[in-house]
Amino acid sequence: MSAGVALVLVLATGARAQEPTVSSIDEAGWQGVLGVRAAVSTAQRYVVLLEQPSLAERVRVAGGRASEAEMRAWTASAVAQQEQFLARLSAAGARIGAEYRYARVINGFSARLDPTSFALLERDREVEGVYPVRIAYPAQADDSEGVLPSSVADLEIPGLDGTGVTVALLDTGVDPSHPYLRRSVLSGVDVINPGSGGIAQPHPTIPGRPERHGTELAGIVTGSDGPDGLHGIAPGASILPVRVAGWQPNSEGGYTVYSRTDQILAGLEAAVDPNDDGDAHDAARIALIGVVEPYASFPDGPLARAVSGAAELDTLTIVPAGNDGRAGPGYGSIAGPGGAASAVTVAAADGRLAAPTVRVHVRAGLRVLFEDTVPLGGAPSDTVTADVVLVNRATARNGITGLFSTDGVSSVAGRAVLLPRGVLSDDTVEETTSAGALAVLVDGPLPAGAFSLDVPAGVPVVGLADGLVREIRTLVAAGIPVTVAIGGVDIAEREGGGSVASFSSRGLALYGGVKPDVAAPGVSVPTSEPGRGDEGEIRFGTVSGTSAAAAVTAGVAAILAEGRPNISAVGLHGLLVGSAQRSDLDLTASGAGLVDLRGAVQLEVFADPAVLSFGTTTGGSSDIERIVRVRNVSTRRLVISIGNASLAPKGVEITVDPERVRLRPGASAEVVVRADTFNLSGAAGIATGELVLRAGDSPEAHVPWAVAVPAAVDLISRVTIVPTDKRVSDATPAVLALVLGAVTATPDPQVRAVDRLEVQLWRGTSLIGLLARRRELLPGRYTFGLTGRGPSGDRLRAVRYVVRVVAWPGDGTRRQAETVEYRVR
Repeated sequence: MSAGVALVLVLATGARAQEPTVSSIDEAGWQGVLGVRAAVSTAQRYVVLLEQPSLAERVRVAGGRASEAEMRAWTASAVAQQEQFLARLSAAGARIGAEYRYARVINGFSARLDPTSFALLERDREVEGVYPVRIAYPAQADDSEGVLPSSVADLEIPGLDGTGVTVALLDTGVDPSHPYLRRSVLSGVDVINPGSGGIAQPHPTIPGRPERHGTELAGIVTGSDGPDGLHGIAPGASILPVRVAGWQPNSEGGYTVYSRTDQILAGLEAAVDPNDDGDAHDAARIALIGVVEPYASFPDGPLARAVSGAAELDTLTIVPAGNDGRAGPGYGSIAGPGGAASAVTVAAADGRLAAPTVRVHVRAGLRVLFEDTVPLGGAPSDTVTADVVLVNRATARNGITGLFSTDGVSSVAGRAVLLPRGVLSDDTVEETTSAGALAVLVDGPLPAGAFSLDVPAGVPVVGLADGLVREIRTLVAAGIPVTVAIGGVDIAEREGGGSVASFSSRGLALYGGVKPDVAAPGVSVPTSEPGRGDEGEIRFGTVSGTSAAAAVTAGVAAILAEGRPNISAVGLHGLLVGSAQRSDLDLTASGAGLVDLRGAVQLEVFADPAVLSFGTTTGGSSDIERIVRVRNVSTRRLVISIGNASLAPKGVEITVDPERVRLRPGASAEVVVRADTFNLSGAAGIATGELVLRAGDSPEAHVPWAVAVPAAVDLISRVTIVPTDKRVSDATPAVLALVLGAVTATPDPQVRAVDRLEVQLWRGTSLIGLLARRRELLPGRYTFGLTGRGPSGDRLRAVRYVVRVVAWPGDGTRRQAETVEYRVR
């Protein structure tokens, strides 16, 4: 019997990180709009990384240079090795049908794995590791406030528009017929349904629901010839659509727009080799990933390695930080692949100094239920008075057809529709207004600007407090009419203008990596919308989210790449981070600060790495040492001084050796940076600062750094073994249940994940063997099935054993273990 039957069940229930509690109205409102994620199963899907080198690794060993013939030969070699490996595993009894194959940025494949195949792979000498597939969601929400092109002001350079630079957009499909994109969209790649060319696809069952996100991000990057002079950041650049996300089945029998780890990896393969010939000389200069895996900022998994591999092939990857809001004080809420060191991870800045509000009056007969001013979450509106009608979740999910009777009469025409919280989307708001609703009310608070400019003018969208909504529902259900009156728009000054958006995920990344790298405009960014309006009009809207901020940054990177064509992907990363303007922004929220295109073009030096992570410590330890390479990218000799500017040092002292280097054009030098943490408090928190590189009259370059002291938590808890029958067997296994990781109970929670888990079988003081190994586990409850078989697959004798569960946190802190008695009958 194969060793795989020793554990027949591997299930993560609630394996996503627990959502941190948010307290402010604005943040709660954004979370309601941005945080609704349909349940999707990834059961038994894994990514298998092999020990053999990928194309990127071969290029790195060759010093970064390779001919077309060499690249094709190396890619073909990796594919051939995979074929031999899979054939050998098949002969050993494994049933592996590879769904996606990777040979360029990483070497491996993805597949559904039964327990037998999983166990064989984990123990195979040619396997580096087996990693879980996660779900990735668009890091965006549509937004309604009318915003002029100046919302992304100061991101232009005369004479530079990104011409000659290709940006691979890994997202949903794109609408290439949109006039705003007609000049820039290339024929693309569809990872989900090969053959579509990366075109946005309609909802499989609900008419009028296209994939929006890719078209919106493409417009931010390369849109041109829009209304009132509207254009994208880099209108001369080209977009290569790589459809890694789209309408796919969810766990509720419907469809949701999402992507998966294995699909994003396939997208990066396409980005570096668009014509699939094994040669990466045609790689896109920039890869923009618009989807994120919530909280999964693992620094060394398949996605992080793929981003690093893309950089070796000279493609810079730009990713959103995520939309999960505040966290801390150690590890925050950064989404994957935002933890990748080689990725430019982007937070969303909110530069609005004012926001629209409306006066809302709710009454039942003569009884006034509510009267106050609230933020306007939808399009600019006229004065509206209408009776409230309830729409349930099932109706909202059925689309616009669910709002009409069989004889074609709208159930919401002339009414104010109250939508349930769990179905909020731009589509549901648009469909209710298209069915004739005069206003849209939302269960819970909304920030100003939460839905698209596509919402018809004059139809307000506002959020109401939970208690008020419950009262309205009770009255309407009892047959008592409730009327809402919504006044005209007023403009209120907004506190915190120029800050990081409340929904934007905060750092640090898991295991103490400095993330995000930079921040960029990410609220109310104007762009294109797919399809046409009811009268055939071209559609435009505004969009908010860290994916919008990442798209802005991708446009900036495209212009920078045009202006400095000889700079590598690593150099582009260093220039974007080094030139960012901090102002008063916190490092864990914004990284180096706001992107500064003009500064990036003028910068003469950069550092590699662009951000400096000293990792974690428990305080009172010795020096932590890192190497930074400083490079002169000017046309003149430079004398560069390297100093330190502490932001929140908390007792950490930074020294640099040498403090001054002389570099000719194109040359580089290594600098040793030491962090003395002896005086650092052992209390959970983060010490931050930045290195400052000065070269005469040249603009300064900045390198953010951080040292983290993680909170002490139990990585393993609630370990139990519960039999399902008197006799443990393959058909009636005992269930090992446990909680892994933690979300600390602080005002600003931090996520603690498990990097590696082992389930060991012991008898007395003797280790019998390993029952299971898992990697990259977010906080949640996990269960394993124990079948009464040992690590070799043989039946165990009917005696008492001990199951020892060992968790490695991956951040240098101590491993943790728990034991539980396991009796085989």
